[in-house]
Amino acid sequence: MKLTIVTTTYNQEKYIGEALEGMLMQKTNFPYQIVISNDCSTDNTLEVLNSYKEKYPEKIKIIDNEKNLGAMGNFINTLNQIKDTEYVALCDGDDFWIDENKLQKQVDFLDQNKDFNICFHKAKLFYENNEKEESIIPAEAPEVSTIEELANSNYIVANSVVYRWKFNDRNLKDVFPDNIAPGDYYIHLLHAEDGKIKMINEVMSAYRRHSGGMWWSNDSENKEKFTLEYGPKFLNFYNAADKYIKLPDNAFYAQRKDIIYNIIITYIKKDKYDDLKSVIVSNKDRELFAENLKDIVNRNIWYLDYLANKEKYGDVAELKNKLDAIENSRWWKIRKFIKREK
Repeated sequence: MKLTIVTTTYNQEKYIGEALEGMLMQKTNFPYQIVISNDCSTDNTLEVLNSYKEKYPEKIKIIDNEKNLGAMGNFINTLNQIKDTEYVALCDGDDFWIDENKLQKQVDFLDQNKDFNICFHKAKLFYENNEKEESIIPAEAPEVSTIEELANSNYIVANSVVYRWKFNDRNLKDVFPDNIAPGDYYIHLLHAEDGKIKMINEVMSAYRRHSGGMWWSNDSENKEKFTLEYGPKFLNFYNAADKYIKLPDNAFYAQRKDIIYNIIITYIKKDKYDDLKSVIVSNKDRELFAENLKDIVNRNIWYLDYLANKEKYGDVAELKNKLDAIENSRWWKIRKFIKREK
């Protein structure tokens, strides 16, 4: 097969038809197939899929999981079954394509440029409830890049990507653990480690934000919820990438430090001190944890100065009240945690 489109879905009866229409409208001079994995949906998603398969039996293959694998488990399990294909394209079941020549443009480029493993394009980002204006993502990205740039930030929208598929004769699960997030970023990096990245500066897909999606809770008012659910998985992502992918020096530094900062803030607010011990486990994460704590403490350096010079300050009521407040605060508890004090 020249190209395989991979879609995973769970309870997306509202969206999956639009996703399939965008795939089926593609005009290509090569054969392609659509592989859709349904993760035990409890709505009418499977019925919608079967209705499309009846119309396009040669084009569509449905994987109907016997048990629910979860979003990441379903994603990895489906990709691991993709063999005997030159290229793989991704499109989540709640997104869709808007250019009928999208695949042809991307395959033409990859066919003519063997040193590139990834070809992507820009996408339209829209909110289902119209709470924010539409935008184009990425707003800025290099037209040609490598893993060096990609390790700094993920500028590739999943529904825009086509890979020169590396796992026809390899077991993807050997290098792709299922306790990480985000999965699309990880598979981007696996392909970028030995090939360049091309961006076509055209908007050819639509990326939907809605309350059922992973990134919905990443808005500022839901930051704590997002951090509690996905923060540890992001750290697992960075540690897995360190282990399995050839990365540039100091990869992920800024984003990794930012995730750990959010974890510190959120876990402190939720009185989840003990949970930090199981989340911050690798040497790199501990180093960044200590850096964040140093930043936090330095903002209140006079408190530390007071602790070191109690005799000089004497028993000043105002200072003592402030000291009592900080010593009984969540911040002081977290300082004790990092210093391994009782």
